[in-house]
Amino acid sequence: MNKTFLCRLCVGILGVLLGEYCVFAASERINIATATTGGTYYPGGIALAQLWQEKGGVMASATTSAGSIENIDLLMSGEANVVAIQSNVLQYAYEGVDVYQDKAKPELRILIPNFTQPYQFLIREGAELKGIRDWQGKRVVTGRAGSGTYITHVKVFEALGFTVNDVKQSNLGQNEAVDAMRNGLCDASILMGIVPLAPIADALAAPGTNIKLYSLSNEERKAILDRNVWMSPMTIPRNSYIGLLDDVQTIGHIGYWVVREDFPEELAYRLVKTAYENTEWLKTAYSGYGNLSFLNPAEGILRMPVPAHPGAMKYYKEVGFMK
Repeated sequence: MNKTFLCRLCVGILGVLLGEYCVFAASERINIATATTGGTYYPGGIALAQLWQEKGGVMASATTSAGSIENIDLLMSGEANVVAIQSNVLQYAYEGVDVYQDKAKPELRILIPNFTQPYQFLIREGAELKGIRDWQGKRVVTGRAGSGTYITHVKVFEALGFTVNDVKQSNLGQNEAVDAMRNGLCDASILMGIVPLAPIADALAAPGTNIKLYSLSNEERKAILDRNVWMSPMTIPRNSYIGLLDDVQTIGHIGYWVVREDFPEELAYRLVKTAYENTEWLKTAYSGYGNLSFLNPAEGILRMPVPAHPGAMKYYKEVGFMK
């Protein structure tokens, strides 16, 4: 056996080994797409990435995005392999209805239900807004294009008889929405996220604040819920924010960490197992993980037409979350 042949053989073996390593490494790299920095998904994604990297044995990172709709595009293109999607957008995309009419994404799979998302209706003092219908003609931050926040504004307004075209729209993130309101540049917005939501807490705690939370009337809440079965009635308890003296009646939805059906089953199992075996770690990193949607995943999974990933279901059945 000559030296040339031996060299070629060694190079070939090394190439195979490196190739297998690269495939393995790629499958173990988790790219999480979240949403804008002022909401719930971003800090929740950062915490999850840190946990999976420290205790799950994978390379993990979390990045901002415009939100649910962009996240589906990122997931489909392979630019992210775990993404945050709110319940209605997930349902629409899976079934190919509404904004995804004839564009179904049947490969979507639930990994973990993440956060209960109360909608927090903010209005600026002095804007003369006595009800949601009064938002017509006013300056409203409706969320970034391609976000679940934008879709929520669309659905809320439609349920009350008008459209986003009837307001003066600004497509800003949640932090920017609060800043714009504090500076008198907009009149109202719907923010979503775990209570207390940091930008709202900061604004309400500021001396002489010009922002307040609006409590939906019974008629408004019924009209919205009747048209949007994926929403649920929710209450923001008094004292959740500085100066909040009464309960706030609102609505909301559940969010999900989502993967594609071709996501490796063993890896999905390991990621879910790591998350639920370290709930105290997650709650310390981000308090939102103390909510029931995450701690009791069965309800959030069963209420959706979208299947859970087989790797996730293996863990949920193993520990008794699911039968």
